[in-house]
Amino acid sequence: MKTAENIKNVALILFIILGITHITSGLMLSNGYFMPTSMIINRVLDIPFAMTALIYAFMTIYTGIDEKSRKIPSIVMIIITLLIFLTLLYINLFIPDKSSLITTI
Repeated sequence: MKTAENIKNVALILFIILGITHITSGLMLSNGYFMPTSMIINRVLDIPFAMTALIYAFMTIYTGIDEKSRKIPSIVMIIITLLIFLTLLYINLFIPDKSSLITTI
């Protein structure tokens, strides 16, 4: 029980840090500030930001469930997290960005 609480607390801290950094880099990218750096930060942090959000959300749900009935929800949460991670990975690697399509035309 204490381990789940610790994971939830660490995920919350990482979610806040990554969220602020990702949103700031997105705003900097849209306004044209520090273009190479803000673009790299924005492109790199989308999957870690989403994963920390998922881990925090699922650990909050997990700690709210009584200890006797945690087995099946934890398996379902792991499967959902892996599916979302693989979907995000597929989108980032195999679906081209609109800006790269415009520059090639």
